[in-house]
Amino acid sequence: MKYTLLENTATKPATIDCKYFTPKEELIDVLIIAFFGKYPEGSLEHKHATYISKKVIAGVIDFNPDAVILDYRELEYSGGKAILDVFETISFLKDSENSKNDLSFPVMVLVSEKSKNGIVSLLLCPDKTNLPDWISEDIDTAISIAAKKGKYWLNH
Repeated sequence: MKYTLLENTATKPATIDCKYFTPKEELIDVLIIAFFGKYPEGSLEHKHATYISKKVIAGVIDFNPDAVILDYRELEYSGGKAILDVFETISFLKDSENSKNDLSFPVMVLVSEKSKNGIVSLLLCPDKTNLPDWISEDIDTAISIAAKKGKYWLNH
């Protein structure tokens, strides 16, 4: 039998986009992966979650950062658990060879009113006013914490 090959191309959901940023002032390589647009609920979310994971994988491989900030400030997100796949993706890339006592690769989450309620409830944070130190609403605070955690991660 002779096979016919069909070219496949990755699809990008129409309602979401991504950009990469690094702070000029930091000596530690902090990669900010910013997502824009609308993240749907229901079965459509899987394409968006896959897109987010692919962009994070590409960013981590291309830039080899010491810490990552997932910037969801411009992403309209109200729910859907598939977005959690990105944490497993990062862990697989950066922590897969860790021993039980090794530090996990530092990841920060940046939110705004567009994404805060969905992200915070998904990550089981009971108090939406006192966020854990790995979730922030301020870019400068997130960069500062990510840089400190990245430096600590590198040295331990």
